[in-house]
Amino acid sequence: MKLKLSSFILVLTTIFINSQTIIQGVVKNEENKNLSYCAIGIKDTDIGAITNENGIYKIIIPKEVQNKNVVFKADGYEEKNVEISELKVNPNIYLKFKTSNIQEVVLTTKKLKEKTIGEKSRPMLTFSKMFEKNVPTIEQGNVFEIYKKTKLKSFSFHIIPSSKYEEITLKLNIYDVKNSLPNQSLLDENIIYKTSTKGWQTIDLSKYKLIFNNLDRIAVTLQLVDYNTLEDTDFVFGISAKKSLSKNLMFRFQSQSLWEKSDGTFLTNINVSYDEKGTTDFQRKNNHEEKKENEIEKKLISFYKGREEGLKTIYGKNPNGKYINLDDAKIYYEEYGIGEPLILLEGNNGLISDFHNQIPFLSKQFRVIALDTRAQGKSLDFAEKDYGYEKLADDLFQIVKQLKLQKVNILGWSDGGITGLIFTSQNSNLVNKLITIGANTNPNGVKEELLLSIKERYENTDDEKEKRRLNLMINYPNISDNDLQKIKNPVLVIAGDNDEIKLEHTKKIAKKIENAKLQIIQNSTHNVPFDQPEILNNKILNFLNK
Repeated sequence: MKLKLSSFILVLTTIFINSQTIIQGVVKNEENKNLSYCAIGIKDTDIGAITNENGIYKIIIPKEVQNKNVVFKADGYEEKNVEISELKVNPNIYLKFKTSNIQEVVLTTKKLKEKTIGEKSRPMLTFSKMFEKNVPTIEQGNVFEIYKKTKLKSFSFHIIPSSKYEEITLKLNIYDVKNSLPNQSLLDENIIYKTSTKGWQTIDLSKYKLIFNNLDRIAVTLQLVDYNTLEDTDFVFGISAKKSLSKNLMFRFQSQSLWEKSDGTFLTNINVSYDEKGTTDFQRKNNHEEKKENEIEKKLISFYKGREEGLKTIYGKNPNGKYINLDDAKIYYEEYGIGEPLILLEGNNGLISDFHNQIPFLSKQFRVIALDTRAQGKSLDFAEKDYGYEKLADDLFQIVKQLKLQKVNILGWSDGGITGLIFTSQNSNLVNKLITIGANTNPNGVKEELLLSIKERYENTDDEKEKRRLNLMINYPNISDNDLQKIKNPVLVIAGDNDEIKLEHTKKIAKKIENAKLQIIQNSTHNVPFDQPEILNNKILNFLNK
């Protein structure tokens, strides 16, 4: 069966149904030529439409916005605002040609350099941003850093292999960037691309002569404007994306909606030619930032690969798992093995299954007690105010008492290590030995790039529990040198050689604790339990058995 967005019968009319107004019409230019894929929308709403390949449109307008204007926008034409009352009388719209908005730029350098900017391959871990088949107004895309004088040669993107269609038609949009969001269109004509394949796609842009001058960034987006379905198969289409600390996924519902940003980066790239003399300080800085982004990507791949492996195990969902009720929380835990108690404390946004490499190894000699911190995993948090790590240390104190443990060993990763330091400083009589992995004593111990990304995430979320979790890392901990010096217990301080905790900070922690031993694990990030599990496990076991 075939279904096309353009296959409806044109009726130039206005229909009133249940307080809604349905307007159908056609958009043309001054030469009486129908304009395909013209964007139509009501400002700051999700109400929009787009003309089909024959210039025909249909827009449904709810009663509550009847007093607003409808905006008509097409590449190469002047924008037009029309009152809804006018559209009811005459739904046919004519747009005027406009002067080219792309400055004439001459690249005089004989030998232009070429570069592919963006994602060049598909990483191991990706996710998908799906398009809604009946909403051709949705736009999704990325922002790219470019050179002072740049010629855009092609645009490539990756379609998820699980997509299902006979053929799709996409509209490519290119904008300048203002306040880190797409702004004004840089195109004078439609760029339309059709494909029946999946995976990597490349749109040749050489014929459009897209040469940009004095722009440091452009935004490139895609719209699904038409499609044919496979027989007896539901339509599926999405663009692949990867995990990223940056918010580079751009989305808006229609041409007059506000842009939204979310975490990640689409698997897209642009191939450009550029004048070497046009390299700016901004671009040189961007090249440096690109290297940093690649480093971050490697760390994210390490983390998500380890997390995915853990989620396949029984850890964190063992039928024998139990709960401990606190005053304002309900803490989930699992036990494995027999022997001296060894409590495992996960990191921020962690899960019990993150210790999937450690639990089976350590439970051969110890009674391993793995906890989900409040508000993480299966644990519940009923607190209404922000709190510091002292609250988590108090949770641990109540757990130790309720489980009637006389003395425990503690293995804490990241935030779990911070909790372990505070708990041991306050309750040294309850602790035998402590192991910390990637712990810090104050926010300044975290590398600036990560701390900045955490702050940005905090500002962009409305989830109060998420804010509380992020606030922990932004404003806490506040462990003093005196607190560390109170610890007389044997402590093993561990960090990766490429950790998100500054090396000098980790060294200072080990130096301030009287009976501390420092171990920097080579070829490892902040995710030591994932990156180097065998080395880590052996060092932990040797330390505990010493």
